[in-house]
Amino acid sequence: MKKKFALVGKPVSHSKSPALFKAAYGDCDFEYSLIETDDVKHVENLLRNGTLCGVNVTIPIKIKALTIVDETDTTAEMTGAANVIIANDSKLKAYNTDYLGILHTLTDFNIDVASKECLIIGAGGAGRAVAFALHKLGANITVANRTSGKSDSIAEKINCKVINMAEINANVSNKKMIVNTLPADICIVDEQYLDARQIIFDASPHQSAFLKMAQMKGCKCIDGRFWLLHQGIAAYKIFTHQQPDIDSMRKILNI
Repeated sequence: MKKKFALVGKPVSHSKSPALFKAAYGDCDFEYSLIETDDVKHVENLLRNGTLCGVNVTIPIKIKALTIVDETDTTAEMTGAANVIIANDSKLKAYNTDYLGILHTLTDFNIDVASKECLIIGAGGAGRAVAFALHKLGANITVANRTSGKSDSIAEKINCKVINMAEINANVSNKKMIVNTLPADICIVDEQYLDARQIIFDASPHQSAFLKMAQMKGCKCIDGRFWLLHQGIAAYKIFTHQQPDIDSMRKILNI
């Protein structure tokens, strides 16, 4: 019987994850699907009753996902968010491969952020993973969020600067790197504050409004396909205990 995995969250219909995982496992005995839901209890039931062996978790339930598990890997415990959950003998364990995806993407692009000023836009599950990854790399971090609760909880752990969205433009020009974790159609930075010497890293694997603007300004731009690839490689290894076909995964994402 095929082992079944899925991406859970809302929305997910646009996701490349099924094609990415099919490329990863080739002819192996696995299935991967999309389940559109923001109900973590529903996800928990699918895992505990054996319908699914594991899930990738996306917005808006990466933080809430921790409430349904029995155990957390150090990555999920550290970041306070999960994007992977595995069922093992009805016990659920959470991981955060977003964190690893960011680290490996920056390594791919030879980006050194040690002691550099970095701005993270958004403090949800993805933003948390970015914050802890950049902290590990020694960056000076500013987190911008609409409300203070999520960003304050990050600051309590890594002592970063916290601002609200209204302060974004006043905090852009001196940043070496800006990481945007907001939806692809939202852009809250005015282009006049961007500089061609800056690095723009966008969580969306699709061409976001922010990334388009940054490209017009001549910034070095990295889209979310690379993040998706590297977190997917790590997730696949957790799911299957096998090495994925990385070349085929890259072809699916055209990178």
